[in-house]
Amino acid sequence: MFYNKNFDFFSSNTLINQNFTQSERIVIKDRELLSIYSKLDYYFKQISSNLKLDVGYSKSNYKNIVNNSDLREVKSNNYNYGLELRSGFKGIFNYHFGTKWTTNEIEASGINNSFTDNVSFLDLSFVFNDKFNMQFQMERYFFGNLDKNNNTYYFLDFDTRYTIKKNKLTLALTGKNLFNTETFRTFSISDISTSTTEYRLLKRFVLLKMECRF
Repeated sequence: MFYNKNFDFFSSNTLINQNFTQSERIVIKDRELLSIYSKLDYYFKQISSNLKLDVGYSKSNYKNIVNNSDLREVKSNNYNYGLELRSGFKGIFNYHFGTKWTTNEIEASGINNSFTDNVSFLDLSFVFNDKFNMQFQMERYFFGNLDKNNNTYYFLDFDTRYTIKKNKLTLALTGKNLFNTETFRTFSISDISTSTTEYRLLKRFVLLKMECRF
């Protein structure tokens, strides 16, 4: 648990216009930040797997000025909670999967905005012997404040390796973005704005590689 109080701190006096935004630093009294984080790890011998639980909370309270208004109070709350399960099998197969939710809330001048995001993943590992192995990585992203046609994304990658001669010659087959997701969007909020960022991604591809060492 962490608590921080600033009796004097740098805040902002922001002028928002249609064509530009101007911001200057000002000194304001009293800012508070509270952060609490907890993690639990437990090994289940019956299934040879380790469970991890994460819970976190942070809260901040500060003031600023926008468009020459009086001092406005800004409250921000962030919650995150998730779990992971990782196997420790002695055989060919092992797995690792997990999911995490993050909730962001911000309140200022009677305006309240919040959203919840989720990230989930599943990793599969197959080690057949010292020469041959396969790895699969799957991910799902959900953004709660984007429209339903653009708020969920899936990714699948794989990597296969065969060692012909140890530390000398290896063949590999790698696949990326097998679901062929072409764009990826994220969302963020502050006390004065909301923004969406869009990334263009490489299309699906499979690559055959040969690694040589002399």
